[in-house]
Amino acid sequence: MGEAAPFARSRAGGLRILHRRDLAAEHIARAIDAHRANAARGREHCEHWGPASSVSRVLLRRDAGDLDLAVKWNHPRGLRAAVTERVRGSRASRAVAGAARLADLGIAHPETLAMADRGGPLRVEESFLITAFVTGSMPLPAAMPALLAAPTRRRAVAREIGRVVGTLHAAGLDHGDFKHSNLLVTADDRIALLDLDSLVPPHAPTWRSRVRALGQLEAYTCDLYPEVPKTDRARVLREYFAREPALRARRRELVADVRAWVHTRLEKWQGRDRELHIYYPLAPRPALAPTVVDVREDAPGGEA
Repeated sequence: MGEAAPFARSRAGGLRILHRRDLAAEHIARAIDAHRANAARGREHCEHWGPASSVSRVLLRRDAGDLDLAVKWNHPRGLRAAVTERVRGSRASRAVAGAARLADLGIAHPETLAMADRGGPLRVEESFLITAFVTGSMPLPAAMPALLAAPTRRRAVAREIGRVVGTLHAAGLDHGDFKHSNLLVTADDRIALLDLDSLVPPHAPTWRSRVRALGQLEAYTCDLYPEVPKTDRARVLREYFAREPALRARRRELVADVRAWVHTRLEKWQGRDRELHIYYPLAPRPALAPTVVDVREDAPGGEA
């Protein structure tokens, strides 16, 4: 994110913060602190919790109006990773650049409101991405039980997944990480794409990356919900090839390579921690109440 007119650079809470001008840097720092507290309490208190990152929903109560936020923390990973983050750009800054690459492609993604990082001149120790929370959405693994009971919705979601991946590849973009927890099913059954730092630096899709992308989608399906009908998997491919018509002549070759990739990946996954594997519960859980951070002038103080 550059220093375009709607954004400002500030410091607060020991963080370098790039934020929308209608948001106070101090309020962003308060939201980040609230998520740190949730992450310290464990995965049950976060929307997403994994070894490399975690996410909380934070409701920021302001005099100017409430904001429903998703606060993502890219965790510290040691000195070597911190130096690499400075050279490549932090994961948060790459996610912002990735979102910009989706402009005009018709692919849903959370709206960026701010980003922040902490570190020195030669390193970025940790970074934060603050986006608008996509109300009514669920990660695909958590949404799947309901989709399995609703064939019409499930078919629509399958077509949407194929459209999103095909549109990305047709635009010369390769996401690189299509695990199902990066696919958010919205209230109107669209797919909102997460982890947009995977789009930066940009790489044009190769045969190998196409196989990997389609293979990831199929491998997670086979592993997590093998009862999904083959016809729905075919819908994903049909929408993909509709946006990549030049590949239709090599359809059989691509499908064969994807199957081989899936077989190898499923063998590698045997014996792993399933919850860490996808970072989300496989069954629906009660919706987490947002962590409330009240920054109004007459607020009694504290967080709920």
